[in-house]
Amino acid sequence: MTNLIIINIVIWLIMLGMLGFTKYSFGGIAMFIVLLLVLTGCVDPKTALAKFADQNIIMMPGLMMVAAGFSKTKLIKNIGNVLYKVSGGSFEKCIAIFMVILFFMGLILGAALTRLAIVYPLILEVCEKFGKSPSKAMFPLAALMLSDQTSIPLGSGAVAYVRLNGFLESAGYTFGDTFGVWDPFIARAPICVIMLLYFVFFSMKLSPETPPVEIKGLNMKQRKAARELTPFQDKMAIVIFIVMTALLISADKIGLAQWEITTACAVLMYFTGVNTVKESHDAIPISLMMLLVGAYVMSEAFVQTGTGMFIGQKIAAMLGDHPNTFVLYFMFCLIVIILTQFMNNGATANLFFPTATPIMPLVMESGGYDLKSMFKQGIIPAVLKLVTMILWTSYMFPAFK
Repeated sequence: MTNLIIINIVIWLIMLGMLGFTKYSFGGIAMFIVLLLVLTGCVDPKTALAKFADQNIIMMPGLMMVAAGFSKTKLIKNIGNVLYKVSGGSFEKCIAIFMVILFFMGLILGAALTRLAIVYPLILEVCEKFGKSPSKAMFPLAALMLSDQTSIPLGSGAVAYVRLNGFLESAGYTFGDTFGVWDPFIARAPICVIMLLYFVFFSMKLSPETPPVEIKGLNMKQRKAARELTPFQDKMAIVIFIVMTALLISADKIGLAQWEITTACAVLMYFTGVNTVKESHDAIPISLMMLLVGAYVMSEAFVQTGTGMFIGQKIAAMLGDHPNTFVLYFMFCLIVIILTQFMNNGATANLFFPTATPIMPLVMESGGYDLKSMFKQGIIPAVLKLVTMILWTSYMFPAFK
């Protein structure tokens, strides 16, 4: 173990302690950690600076500005009224309808952040209609979207197996086995269905009625104080939102980056008068963006210092040369679940192929959650998913023949 690995682990523990046991802003903590990582040499300054321009960071302000504009339209209220009637006045049934819709949206639009941004104004409208806090719905909806990636070979899912084979190739895997086009779907489909059933029927029982901390972002107070749009602005907000959604779904095919789409649509929201300068500024989740930067830089530090490789080697030594399939899958799933609470997948995919996402920090701000409430809501689905994943994949894809 080198000095840099020790320093990296210490800084990581400092970050966890500050996030869990202090009242400082998450964004402020993240920037403090970034400075520590750079000053101690755990990550080089150029790499750290580049993370401020990550696509997810640039995409998020545009998404939230468009969502802020769309939330002021009459269409949102009309859809809210329809959902109220369809659900029979039941908030739980209404959110369950959202979950099913989002589940099937995931077949063609896998990115959870994009899907959440599309339905975010509707979720807030529904919560306001039923007199419920967003804290009751945001976590179950978002957590489902992190568990419903069936990888059916449609849209981006059609090349999922190619991406997985690319990881094998880059890792120097030479044993002959490769993924087929249906393998990702076979591995994930039963898990996704079980997760859908859990979140539809049980998840909201653990969601807090009132937010543990102040809700930030596009919250109820901002919505109630929002100015009324002119007929022209109302139509333009709807058109821009629909165009953005269509472009995000087809971004890969038309050759546009998602941040280009969201930024352009946010600019149009301003020039058509849907959002003022202040409204646009207020919609930008600065603290959340800084938190994501901190997560990305920490991920890079794990790679550059060799901390990730060190952990991987220790795990391999514990497992031995020919471990039981269940033990092997359990160890990798458990370590990945732990690490991806604090690390993003972009820089660490070549270590464990994790599934961390920027959606959860957004959920924490928009739902008013603290780490305690996130843990309480997340522990049961995490264990359920872990057990299901290990049993199913061990049976369908044994590590050793």
